[in-house]
Amino acid sequence: MATGSSAGIRERNLRAVLDTLRERRPVSRADLALRTGLSKPTVSAALRAFEQRGLVREYGRTTGRRGRSASLYDLVPESVLVVGIDIGARHVRAVVGELDGRAVDEFSLDLAEPRASDVLSVVAEIGTRIRPLADRTELAVVGSPGVVDPATGRIGAAPNIADWEGVAAEPVLGEALGLRVRVENDVNLAALGEQARGAGASVESFAYLNIGSGLGAGIVLDGRLHRGARGAAGEVGFLPIGDDPIRGSRLAQGGAMEARLSSRGLVESAEELATTTTTSVTRPFEVEALFEAARRGDPLGRAIVSRAAEEIAVCVAALTAVVDLELVLLGGGIGASEELLLPDVRAAAALLLPSPPRIERASLGDRAVGTGAIAVALEEARQSVIRRLVDADAPVAST
Repeated sequence: MATGSSAGIRERNLRAVLDTLRERRPVSRADLALRTGLSKPTVSAALRAFEQRGLVREYGRTTGRRGRSASLYDLVPESVLVVGIDIGARHVRAVVGELDGRAVDEFSLDLAEPRASDVLSVVAEIGTRIRPLADRTELAVVGSPGVVDPATGRIGAAPNIADWEGVAAEPVLGEALGLRVRVENDVNLAALGEQARGAGASVESFAYLNIGSGLGAGIVLDGRLHRGARGAAGEVGFLPIGDDPIRGSRLAQGGAMEARLSSRGLVESAEELATTTTTSVTRPFEVEALFEAARRGDPLGRAIVSRAAEEIAVCVAALTAVVDLELVLLGGGIGASEELLLPDVRAAAALLLPSPPRIERASLGDRAVGTGAIAVALEEARQSVIRRLVDADAPVAST
């Protein structure tokens, strides 16, 4: 076994070679040495270790250069698989990704009811579907509504799925799926998805504001997800608002802001405004119908869009005033209505902040959570693969 210091050096060397292979594939041994700053013997030892375990293969040889041709090396992307799962109130979406991040399978299964037993039943069905891949699958990352307590792993503040609060999600989901599982808040994963492959790429500090059946934000600061002391960073539904925020806190409804800025809250607002505002929309009101009516100029629909935009601007202002965001991305079923919301949100934010952030629509839509889950799973999978090589004392030079 390697000593602590030599193991750390080996781990860094293996990681440098693997990351360069992932970014520059295919690549020669000499180019790997140049780009990583490692010696050629160190690079050769790393390539040997990866080849022996089927992670890397010789791809061909360089052409069109003077002198002898050199071997090119590439990842074997199908050698390691990861799974991303997005638990919603109506569907559970799954994506299977390879070592290079490419999705090789995506599917969605309906929930009979938004309750814990149905979630576990559908996750078990996903496990059955991917069982032939289990020997190559490193882990699954699951995006769950609610707060994931970092100390206990239990789910809190998840009112949209019955009996989900208090569940120790990782062992329960791992048993249903038949894989090692890591659980993360779904909106946090959506933010990481936008950072990895969407509108948040190359942005150091931004928030993904999800507005739909619930309300929450995933916050990335200095390039890293910010979870907070109890995993509850971004729970903007609890922002104190109104003339009497203490008595109007509405904790049981997910907070005062969520009680106003969510599907349920906007429908309640529509019921209130309908007594004095004309509309062509028939009851029972639904947000989708109200927004569609707004596109046609319906007075009630326009009033609801205006109210939603103002509340979104308050969320943007609150987040930005504290952490000075560069960008806020709007996502979720309501947030995605960019042509209706964005002009009004930007105008309202400009009245609340001296220097408002850019406000844009998130680019990945329903794929954001799954994309973030795959990104997190791949990072952990690569680390696990490298640790196993180091623990096995794979012969990787340290200079």
